[in-house]
Order: sequence, then structure tokens, then C-alpha cells
Amino acid sequence: MSINPLGDAKHFRSRRQSGHTWRHFARSESAPKPVDVRHPCGAVVCFDIALALTDPNHLDRVDPLPYSGGVCLAQESSACWLDDDRIAVAASDAPDETEESRDAGVGPRLLPRGVAIYDLARGTCLRSFQPDEPAGTILAIGARHVLSLYRHPKLIELSTGEVLHMWTELHSGLQDGSIVRRLEGDAKPPPMAFDAARNRFAIVNGNAVTVIEFECSVLSAR
Repeated sequence: MSINPLGDAKHFRSRRQSGHTWRHFARSESAPKPVDVRHPCGAVVCFDIALALTDPNHLDRVDPLPYSGGVCLAQESSACWLDDDRIAVAASDAPDETEESRDAGVGPRLLPRGVAIYDLARGTCLRSFQPDEPAGTILAIGARHVLSLYRHPKLIELSTGEVLHMWTELHSGLQDGSIVRRLEGDAKPPPMAFDAARNRFAIVNGNAVTVIEFECSVLSAR
């Protein structure tokens, strides 16, 4: 359980990921909107680990990340750390709130079905782009690429949004948020594992386990 901004209790489903040096961790969660308990919204929340160790109440807050403004401008479905200060955030294809979007101002921001890179130390959005479909769960491959796990695993270059490679023979499901109960059949994500220290990814399809290993020195040279 956690507490929503209006003071009512709410259930949420959460996914967590730590920063490179364990200074922070991010949580991607889905929880009912205060105005309609039947319609969940997704948000990424960041915590300071050192502060949480001295003040556990720090983990009870539900404020969105400083850059979000109106969290409902886009449904934040997944996030991964690129380094100690930069985080990549992916959005589902749920439409944004039109009235709030008009007040969002100019400059890059997370859009529906999009990916955005934020500098948390400066509280700014560095860049954003919209792939042809949601990125789903994303995993950092070095500091300049992410692995998107929506439908098929695909390697995306963050500076351009270009899909460098897609493993069409592998099926990774259609998860684009914390809630997967509604997904059936091939839409449900299969067992997967990621070894961040060695930049390796494993996925189960049928009776086969496929391991993909990335050479970050080669990717950095692009």
C-alpha cells in the first residue's frame, strides 16, 4: 500500500532499478487515478538511497520525478539508469491529457509511445523521440543505447531513436507497464533475465533459451 496525493489508500504494482553506484533507485508503478479507481496511471518515482537509510519515510512519498510536471501528460511505463544522473523513461501508447499538454510549454518531453532522457541532477529533459510502437520495458546497454522489450527485443540508439537491430525471431510480449494480468498468450512476457555487469540478456521462447551479449566498446564507436 501507499498513499495517493488526495489522502486515499491505493494499491500499486511496482518495478525497481538501482543507479550505477547505488546512490538512487527508481520505481515504475501503476496505481489507480484519484478520480477513477478503475483507470490506472503509470509513473516513475526516484528515491535517494542515503536519505532513505536515515529517514525511511522518504520511501513513502509518491511525488513524481521533478521533470514530470503533470504526470498524466504521458503514462510512464518503464525506466532505466544510463549513469548516476541520467535516466531513460519510456511511455505507453495511452493518449496524453490534451488540456495539460497545451500548458506543457516548449522543449522536449515524454510523449505517448515515446522515450525521453532526463538529467536528474539538473532536472531537465535532454531529448525525446517517438518510436513506431511503445518501447515497453527498457534496459540500458551502456550509456547511449537501450534494449526495448516490446513485441521483439530491439536495440535503440538514444541520440537518434534509430532501431539498430531487431531480433524478430524472438518474442518478448507486449508489456508496456507494471500490470500484466490482462495479457494473454503471446502478449504475455516470457521469462527473461538481464546481467547488467556483463551486458547480457537472456530470453525463453518455447523450450529454447537465447542469450544475447553486447559489446559496448563496439557500440560506443558508432
